Formats: sequence, structure tokens, C-alpha cells
Amino acid sequence: MAQSKILVIEDEEMTARLITYRLKSLGHEVRHEKDGVKGLNSIKEFKPDLVVLDIMLPGLSGFEILQKLQDDEDFDLDSIKVLMLSSKKRSEDVSRGFNLGAMEYVPKPFKMDEFLLRLNRVLNQ
Repeated sequence: MAQSKILVIEDEEMTARLITYRLKSLGHEVRHEKDGVKGLNSIKEFKPDLVVLDIMLPGLSGFEILQKLQDDEDFDLDSIKVLMLSSKKRSEDVSRGFNLGAMEYVPKPFKMDEFLLRLNRVLNQ
């Protein structure tokens, strides 16, 4: 896996630590934000290759972040890849994530090996 810039927007500290640690151990440049407002700002400043985006966040939800990026004429949502990560498993939530530009949807709880396979697939698209 080639080194990529990855932003993890996740408010569950333990989940964020596990993902961040594992991605850094694979050589990726990783940043983490705990809330939606800071996450949205980091997307624009850090310009990641991929965003691991939780749906239920303080400040702005993952859905709201994707909607704001779509509505921002100065931002090209196609320039980043989004992997949604959430305990929301209803088909409406999954469909909404894909309709807003997510390329993958990983339900929580997840196995790290499966998460990494899906992440790698998204990075290679």
C-alpha cells in the first residue's frame, strides 16, 4: 500500500486511536479530528487522499459534512475519497452516504482486517 494522506473524523476515541495507529504503522500520513466542524476545516486544509468519516459526530454529522462539500463551489468533492464508518446500518443511511459521495460504507463494529481491505480498495479506485 503506497503512502496516502488520510483524515480520520471519528469522535469515539478508542476507535480513532486504533484506526490511526494501524494506518500510521502502514506508512500513511494520518490526522484525526473528533468533531464535524474541525473535520470539515481539516478536509479543506489537509487535502487528504481519503477521509474516514463517522456519521454521528458532534458539531456537524458526516452527512452534513458531505453536503457542505458538495455545496461549496470552491471545493471539488471528486478530489477526495470518502469511506463512511458508522453504527447506523439502515439501508436509508447507507444509501444517503453513497448518494452524497461516499465510496464505501463500513458498519461498526468492524474487524480491522476487513476495514483495511475496504480502505485499500477505495484508495486504489
